[in-house]
Amino acid sequence: MIPRALQHDKAAGWSFILSLAIHLLTVLIFTSAHLFRPVLHEATTYYVDIVSLPSLDPAPGGSEAPPAPAPLPTAPETPLPAQKPAMSLPAKQTPAAKPALSSPAADQAAREQEAREFTERMNRLERTADARHQADALASLQKRAAEKRAAGGSSQPGSAKGSDYGAYIQSRLKDALESTIVFRGQKPEAAVHLYIDKTGKLIRQVMVRPSADKLFNDSVLRAIEKAKATFPPVPSGAGFDKLYVFSPEEVKK
Repeated sequence: MIPRALQHDKAAGWSFILSLAIHLLTVLIFTSAHLFRPVLHEATTYYVDIVSLPSLDPAPGGSEAPPAPAPLPTAPETPLPAQKPAMSLPAKQTPAAKPALSSPAADQAAREQEAREFTERMNRLERTADARHQADALASLQKRAAEKRAAGGSSQPGSAKGSDYGAYIQSRLKDALESTIVFRGQKPEAAVHLYIDKTGKLIRQVMVRPSADKLFNDSVLRAIEKAKATFPPVPSGAGFDKLYVFSPEEVKK
């Protein structure tokens, strides 16, 4: 029994030696073939500058200040791109204030004021025209009186032999028209038929053909009213009627 057990122990020892030899041989083969050689990677080298910063409190035992650190290299400055000017919005224009609308009462007052001013101007013109016409009529009467005195004529118009009563009435109307005439139109003309009794009194007047200018028609009627006071009696002793045409230049029969 004992020898057989020793035989088994010898076989296990030889197996261990053979296995060890095989492993060593395998390691030797891989080593010689550089299969397990480590691959080394070259790392980037960094350089660090050690700068000693100045301290607020000087180091005891030393009077000298530590040397100033060397200035660090600065990168060149890159010029910034030119900035565009900011766009500004146009200023909002405020609308102009509208003129205040005039009220109807103010318009009515303005029209009434214009009417009063126009009436005053017309009255001044009429007074000026009347004064001028009166002065002209007075000068004409004085001139005719002087001519009659020089010719030795009769003092009673229309009573002398051969005198024309109608012409005398025409001259009285013309003199009166010169002092009352007012007109606006172009060459106005009005025809009036006069009826006078034997005593020289104007009994009737008829405007047969009035003018388109009302102012001229009114001035003709005023001239007749003014001249009728100077009509003498009719020399023939009978009534007298005649058509007279009035115009700014003259009075025609």
